[in-house]
Amino acid sequence: MRKTLPLALSLAAFAAPAPLLAQDADLPPPELAEEDEQAELAEKFADPDYQRQTALMVRSLAEVLLDLPLAPLMDAMGQAAGEDAPEVAPGTTLRSMAPEAGRIPEEIERNLPRAMESMAALSEAFEAMKPALEDMAERMKEAAPENP
Repeated sequence: MRKTLPLALSLAAFAAPAPLLAQDADLPPPELAEEDEQAELAEKFADPDYQRQTALMVRSLAEVLLDLPLAPLMDAMGQAAGEDAPEVAPGTTLRSMAPEAGRIPEEIERNLPRAMESMAALSEAFEAMKPALEDMAERMKEAAPENP
């Protein structure tokens, strides 16, 4: 049973961002949009309202994932692996299998805004360091011996 919990969590984490991947592909070329997107993302991540909304959304997602029936997931994973799936009672959920996992949504809501704030600060710091890093990369290219 201990092996099945991480497998189920991994599958849920893998499947969760699927709707994000289905977005419109009509995007500007990466080299043009990358800096603007990074700055916009850092700004969003620093916004307390955005942090709160994101934390609530991810908490809700975690609540739903905790209450998903595991039997169909285990069957699908067994088929994908070409092995017999472990026996799981039809009504078993992550919450019922690991009651301590019930605290995860609350922890997500409490900690995600702080993590987003840290990521925003890190992004801003990296952006400030970018010219020095690019200069360092150029100097390393010049100093490195050429391959024969």
